[in-house]
Amino acid sequence: MNMVTLSIFDFRDYKLYLKAWLRARAKRGHGEKSRIAEVIHCHSGYVSQVIEGSAHFSMEQAALLNQYLSHNTNESRFFLLLVQLARAGNNTLREHFEVELKEILDRHNLLRNRQNFKKTIPQEHQAIYYSAWYYTAIHTLLSIPEFQSREQIAKRLRLKLGKVTDVLEFLVSIGLATDQGGGRFTPGLTGIHIGDNSPFATKHHSNWRIKAIESLDQIDSTELHFSSVGSVSEKDLPRLRAILVKAIEEIRATLKESGDETLFCYNLDLFRPR
Repeated sequence: MNMVTLSIFDFRDYKLYLKAWLRARAKRGHGEKSRIAEVIHCHSGYVSQVIEGSAHFSMEQAALLNQYLSHNTNESRFFLLLVQLARAGNNTLREHFEVELKEILDRHNLLRNRQNFKKTIPQEHQAIYYSAWYYTAIHTLLSIPEFQSREQIAKRLRLKLGKVTDVLEFLVSIGLATDQGGGRFTPGLTGIHIGDNSPFATKHHSNWRIKAIESLDQIDSTELHFSSVGSVSEKDLPRLRAILVKAIEEIRATLKESGDETLFCYNLDLFRPR
């Protein structure tokens, strides 16, 4: 973990966060405990007792440490809540701080999603666009020069030509495709996102998970399918989610620099079976 990827919002234990922060510093944090001790007015040995043992920083020390760590307002509040959570003396108080932490984390994730995804289509069009897998598939295929005609798309996706024609007409009508004439179509608006609060999000997710199941019958060496069921502590579950979120961000970054040559799909799920 490095300073670019380290985020306090990936942690539910302030000591684990501080250990990761120290490892990410130059020379793996050599000398940092002494500097922290100076900032929060204590002996460096006590800093080690807190990070490595059962002792805790006072809230006054945590506030000073916040400044040293250069946290912004939201990060500072989150860090202080983590310290309060660790210091809580009973389950009732711990539950109180856990609720506050979750509220901050939910707002943080929502804001990050809004920053990463700014292009959506009106809800009246979403009902059609997300009604079947082939709408998004055809829309995406148009970015590949080899698949910019009805016939090529129909052959690639094994769809009837009439169905492809209907989809293309819809995409053109809402600005997601452009009819260049001569039977050639190019993409319009791309990078479309559907928010979790959309009534059609569940349909979109299920469309592509059904396709993933179908692909199991003809998997090749370039593809990957993985499923796992395990047990984990509640405090580590958000860290697992953060790992997957980072993987998604890395995939997005790769796609921005990649050429348009083949259609692919990836699905990620992390959930509590019910």
